[in-house]
Order: sequence, then structure tokens, then C-alpha cells
Amino acid sequence: MTYYFKALTENINTIKIVAAVDHTIEKAYNIAGKEHSYTNTKTFYKNENIDAVYIATPHHLHKPMIKEALEEGKHVFCEKPVTTSIENAREIYSLDKKYSNLKIGFNYQYRYDYNCYNLANGVNQGHLGKIYYANCNIYFSRNQKYLNEGPWRSNLKTSGGGTLLTHGSHIIDIMIWTLGKPISVMGRIDNLKFTDIEVEDIGFGIVEFNNRSYGQINDSMIIKPLKRRISDRVELNIFGEKGSCYYEGPWPHSSIKWYGVEDFSAKDYVQNNSDISECVNAFANWVLEDIPFFNTVEESSKVLCLIKALYKSSESGKKEKVEKL
Repeated sequence: MTYYFKALTENINTIKIVAAVDHTIEKAYNIAGKEHSYTNTKTFYKNENIDAVYIATPHHLHKPMIKEALEEGKHVFCEKPVTTSIENAREIYSLDKKYSNLKIGFNYQYRYDYNCYNLANGVNQGHLGKIYYANCNIYFSRNQKYLNEGPWRSNLKTSGGGTLLTHGSHIIDIMIWTLGKPISVMGRIDNLKFTDIEVEDIGFGIVEFNNRSYGQINDSMIIKPLKRRISDRVELNIFGEKGSCYYEGPWPHSSIKWYGVEDFSAKDYVQNNSDISECVNAFANWVLEDIPFFNTVEESSKVLCLIKALYKSSESGKKEKVEKL
């Protein structure tokens, strides 16, 4: 992930990568060179003069690393999800309030895909009228190599969840951004292919929102053959009284179609780079110029709360309330 981040920040003049930390020092060398590479954060913070840190670690390390960065006086840009549990998310939210002079943002970059932005803004401005329901489909194809290269992904304690949290949370975040506050969910998760891991490889849910609309979630990481030339595909269908909207992604192969209504185009946002580059740039603008950032602790925790309620419903066999942060 750090290599990916480095490549996508090269065209952003507000950000400069000056140092790196990795338990494998050679990986840090590839990011920042030998002089500014470390295997522990304590030495890193002692030696480096930086403004913000980018955290791209297994999910269970997000909370302690965010806390350490804030205590060191640094802004934080962290990979999704926020953390592994609602309790930990609440602690991060408390830290966000305590260190109010510092920014904590998360990489739910679909919000910076122009097509997702159009979808959410069109729906929220009433382009489809009253919204009845949404259908959210997540098609991923993972193999055993993916799990072997990151054993933490298979462990519930270190990952917090399986395909719903790791893969599906991006487009589920857009569904929440579009439809509003989720209040309850009926869910079911299972392991159909990877039967010896602690987290799900398939998951389903029916979500009730506070405006009397509904959302259906269908998520799998065991699709064969691939839906297209890359290994992942997501869809979000929104159905309203005036018409419907269909989004397919992720970037760079994203698209949007409107049915029964004229096309909607938001005038206040133009995408010049990839969605992750736009997200990183927006975080920098939040730090430097206090321009509002979409992916705050509060916003990014909504999808965690929904997915955790879905997990609880699968275990209880009952409809479960979606907790508040």
C-alpha cells in the first residue's frame, strides 16, 4: 500500500514523503531511502520533522498508531476501515475531540470518484425524488495467495471482519452517504470457499434507513471467473419515485447512468486524478487550508457501525440496531 500511495502522491505538490517505517527495513528504503527509514515509530518520531503521517497497517494497529501520532502532534491520514470495533472507533473519536487542532482522516476514496460524487449529490438534491431502495453489489475474486501474504486478514482480532469490512465497506460507505442514516439491519455471513479462516468470504444484508428507504447488500470475494479484467467490481443501484441511477466501479473503470430522468452533473467538483489521489489531495487541503474533508472519523465510522450490526445479526438471527458512534 505504501508503494501505491507514493506513486499517487507524485503529482500532488502539497505533499512530500520524507520518511518511512516498516518492520522490513528494505520496504522502507524503497519509500524514503536509507537515511530516513526506520523499523520502529519511536525513533521515527524522534528524528523526523513531519506534519502528518500515513498509516497503512493491519486494521488492529490503526487505533494505537493514531493515538501515538496525535500524542506526537501529527495529523493522521489512515487507511480504511477506521478500526476493528465500534468501541475502538469511539476511542478514536474521543481522541479527535481531545486533539482538536489536529486532523484525522480516512481513505474511503470512493467519495472522491466523480461518479460517486454525482450519484450522492444528485440523490440528495432530489433528482430521483423520494428514494425507495438501493441494491449494493460487491464482486471480488481472492485466492489463497492473498490470505497467505497477509495472514492478519484471516484473523478476526487483527482484521475486524472479512470481505464486508475489507472490500465492501467502500461502496457501502457510498450507499450510506447517499441514503442517510442506517437504523437496523438483517444480515447473514458465511464461509463457502475459505472455510478455515475466522472471517467471512461472503455476506448479505438488508438495511433500513431512517427515511423509510431500504438497502440490499450482496458481497463476495469468491467470484470466478473475474467480472472483468481487474479483480474487483462494485455496483450501486438507487431506485426512486422519478427514476433510477446505476453506478459501476471502482475507478478507473467507473461509470454512472441515469434512467427516467435527465443526467445529473455536479458543477462544484472536477476530478483531475485518480480517486485516491483526489482523496489524498483533499486531506492535504483540509490540513493546510481547513477545506472540509469528506472522510472524517465520524463519517467513516458509520460504515463500521453498519457492518458490525450485520455481523451481530448473522450471529443472532434477528434484526439488529445499528449503533451510533
